Amino acid sequence: MTQAAESVEAPISRAARKDETQARILAASMELFATRGYEGTSISAIASRAQISRGAVFWHFGSKAALFKEACKRFFIPFWREIERSLESLPARERVLALFDMYEEFTSANRETIQALVRWVLESPTMRESLRGELLSLHAMFTNDLRQALSELSGDPGEAEVATVALSSILAGNLLFAVIDPGLAQERGRRE
Repeated sequence: MTQAAESVEAPISRAARKDETQARILAASMELFATRGYEGTSISAIASRAQISRGAVFWHFGSKAALFKEACKRFFIPFWREIERSLESLPARERVLALFDMYEEFTSANRETIQALVRWVLESPTMRESLRGELLSLHAMFTNDLRQALSELSGDPGEAEVATVALSSILAGNLLFAVIDPGLAQERGRRE
């Protein structure tokens, strides 16, 4: 192998190793945060679960708070991408239904992690502040898309605003009730 080929290959493998290590740290941290909570999760436990040194966790993320924030941010990426995907080609009614389906699919597929996030937000002012920006941005994206589609349907921006607030409140309420009162019968009724 030539020296030029080695110099190109080395950074790529370093970058791949870095990405793989960060992914292991993030997976381990989310699993532990979800089961033990923020306060009950130590950097040592995360390092052990990720099979790396404690120092490597700090090297990649700086602090437990920064790791927590990054783990939560990455958890929401699939939902962000789904919301960002262009629904503009759909008629307004179909966009509204697609937004509801997307919300339901994401919350159903990630129920345990969402339960942990809600618990953290309710139990810890520190976690509430840490998650506040991400959650509010995600909510704003969703409600803006919903508001735009409802405005196109009704032709009245004021009516669309009221409907957006009502529908997003119902979704948030259903999600909260799903966390505190899980059960197939209750979930089916809320979904309908």
